[in-house]
Amino acid sequence: MEVLSLVLSMKNTFAPINRITPEALSLIPDHWGHQEEKDIIRLTHVCHGWREIFTSRSSLWTHLDCKNTEKTRVYIERSRSHPLEISLKKLKNTSYSNDALLVAAPYTNRLGSLTIHIHSNALSRLLNHFHFPAPLLKELKITLNLNNPSHDPAILNTIFPDHLSPLRMLSLSNVVTDLPWRNLSNLTVFEFHHARYTVDPLFMGKLLDFFESVPLLRKISLHDSIPNSSTVSPGRVVPLLALEDLAINNLPAQSIFLDHLSIPRCASLNLCFAFPGGSPTVPLCFINFGNFNFATINLFMDEGSWARMRLSGPSGVLRTCGVRQDWSTPSLLQSLGKFDLSKARRLSVTAYSLSPNYKINDSPIFHPLLLMNNLRTLTLVKVNDLSFIRALDPEENKSHIVLCPELEDLVIYISSQMSLSSEQLKEMVRNRAARSSKLSSITIINLSEPYRSHNHAIFSLKKYVSRVEYRLEASLPDWDAVFGDRGGDEYDIK
Repeated sequence: MEVLSLVLSMKNTFAPINRITPEALSLIPDHWGHQEEKDIIRLTHVCHGWREIFTSRSSLWTHLDCKNTEKTRVYIERSRSHPLEISLKKLKNTSYSNDALLVAAPYTNRLGSLTIHIHSNALSRLLNHFHFPAPLLKELKITLNLNNPSHDPAILNTIFPDHLSPLRMLSLSNVVTDLPWRNLSNLTVFEFHHARYTVDPLFMGKLLDFFESVPLLRKISLHDSIPNSSTVSPGRVVPLLALEDLAINNLPAQSIFLDHLSIPRCASLNLCFAFPGGSPTVPLCFINFGNFNFATINLFMDEGSWARMRLSGPSGVLRTCGVRQDWSTPSLLQSLGKFDLSKARRLSVTAYSLSPNYKINDSPIFHPLLLMNNLRTLTLVKVNDLSFIRALDPEENKSHIVLCPELEDLVIYISSQMSLSSEQLKEMVRNRAARSSKLSSITIINLSEPYRSHNHAIFSLKKYVSRVEYRLEASLPDWDAVFGDRGGDEYDIK
C-alpha cells in the first residue's frame, strides 16, 4: 500500500501543474477577487504536496470567525505568528461559539483586526474575553443591533487594557463612548454612527478634543452622532491637516460642528440633511463655510426630502440631482450666489424653465452668471434656453454687461418639450461677437425627431462662431463620465 502511494505521489510530481515552484503556487489565492474559505480548503485537498504548500502558508489561516472550536484551534496553529483577523457575529442566522472564542481570546497579543456585529445586550459579556493587551491591533469595528429601537446604545470606553497606538481604523455604530480614547495618535480612519448624542452639549467638546489628539486622521464619518447644542467656545477651531474625506449626517448639528473645523483645500466634505419644514430652497444658510478653503462644491439631491452635499478640491463638481418637481429651481440658482463662482469653468443646467415675463437683471440666472467670469463651457439640457440666451446677450440686460466674458463652448440639448430659440441664439452670438466675446463652439444635440426648420438658423451661426455642430442622439449623456472629476471647477444644476 505504501509503495502504491509512493508511485502515485511520483506520478503527480511529473504533472505539468507541478512544474510551478511551491513559492509561486502558494500565491494563487492572492490573485482571486475574493478569498473564500471553502476555496482555500479545496486547495489543501488536491494532493499531499498541495496540502503541505497551502497549510504552511501562515497568512492564509488568519481569518477566525470562532464558530467552531476545533477549526479555530487549527487556524491559530497554522497562522503561526501572523496577526489574526477575528470576526464575531451573533445575529439571526449566524453566531460565534463561546467555546471557540475562549480558544482565541488568549491570542489577542496577535490580534490585528477585530470586527464585532452583535446585539447590544451581548456586548458586555463579550468584552469580558478581551482583557489582554493587543499591541498589533490596527482595525477595530463594532456594530450593535439594538434589540429595542427605544433603548439607548451600549456604553463602551476602551475595549483593551493598554494604549491602542497601533490602531489605524476605528468604527463604532450604536455605541456610546466617552471620547477621547487613550493614545490613538496613529488613527487614520474614524467612523462614529448612531450614537444618539443629541442631548449632551459637552460631547461636542470631547469630539474636538479627540480630533486634536489624532493628527493623522484622513477619513471621518459621523452619522447621527453629534449633539444639537454645544458648550464649545465660538472661537475654537481644530485644524484637520491630514483630512481627505469628511462625511456628516446631522442637521442642524453639522452646522454647529463645522464652525469649529478647519479643513484642507484638497479634502472632500459630504453632508446629509433634511430640508427644514419642506422648504424648497437648498438650506445653504444653515452651513457655515467660514473655516473652509475649498475650490469647488458637489451637491447631490435625492428624490424625497434628503440631500447629500460634497465639497471637494480643484477637480470637483457642484451637482443637484433628482430635485422634486415641487422644489423651486430658481431658488437653487439664487443659492449659488452664496459661493465663490469666480473659479467655475463649467456650468450645466438640466430641466429648468422660467416664465418669459421677467426682467433679465432680476432673474435667478443673472446673478450666478454675473459671478462666473472664468466660465468656459455652458451646457443646457432640456431647459428653457431662452432664459440663458437672453441673459448672455449684452443687449438684453439694462447695463449691457457681457456675462461670462470667457465663455467659449455652448452645448444645448433640445427635446420635443423644449425647442430651440434659434433666432434669439443668433442675436446673442452676434451681439457678443461685436463686443469681442466671440464663442468658439456651439453644439446642438437633438433628443427627439430632427427639427428641419432649425437647420438654416443653426448653420447661419458659422458667421460668428468658429465651429457649429448639430446632431441627433437618443439619450442624455452619462454626467459622471462627461463632467466627472477630470479637472477644472464645475457647477451642475438639475
